[in-house]
Amino acid sequence: MHPFVKILSFIMILIGMSHMSQVYLGALCVISCTIAFVFARKSFSQVVLRMRWLFLSILIVYAFATPGEYIQPFLFDTAPTYEGVQSGLLQVGKLLIAITSLSILFATCSQMQLMTGLYYLLLPLQWLGLNLERFTARLLLTLDYVETLALDKNFKFNFQQFDSLHAVEKPLMPAINTLKQIELSLLPFKLRDKFALVAIALCFFWLVLLSVKVASI
Repeated sequence: MHPFVKILSFIMILIGMSHMSQVYLGALCVISCTIAFVFARKSFSQVVLRMRWLFLSILIVYAFATPGEYIQPFLFDTAPTYEGVQSGLLQVGKLLIAITSLSILFATCSQMQLMTGLYYLLLPLQWLGLNLERFTARLLLTLDYVETLALDKNFKFNFQQFDSLHAVEKPLMPAINTLKQIELSLLPFKLRDKFALVAIALCFFWLVLLSVKVASI
């Protein structure tokens, strides 16, 4: 599938989550987690493991701060509510869907393919004077720079190293500042990509009509 279609699908998933019922959100969370575990098991597991405290914090805040029926019995004077636990699980599920969708996008697209999809996504901004070729080239060089720092085992990024960051990048400058030719291959859209674009457009217009209908009530 074309990377532009994948990026649009990711954006539509993020937009459509706010209009889904809890049943559909639960099904989407299970499906997306299964796909991410198959295509990006290592990276997906690492991200979820690093964000476990964020998930727990969201659940605790919603459970104890949302008014409703208290869960009985509870060991302490303050107790979570059923509505709070339900809202917390809902927010954790939405965040998990976003993480899994992003993991699938990164696992199924190379860096150059992502740049191609981003190029098509920002193409209308050319009418406003944005030089997409220069913007894409700078973004790709920035990603290469970040990746180079990430692969350096001796480099540990923390707040104390902001002032000494220029000293760390000196040994990396020959590798980064060397002349590099960037070729952005504009992939053609296949028939399945066109069908997917039509489906995404229909979903977008349906969400717009649904939002207008809700706002008018």
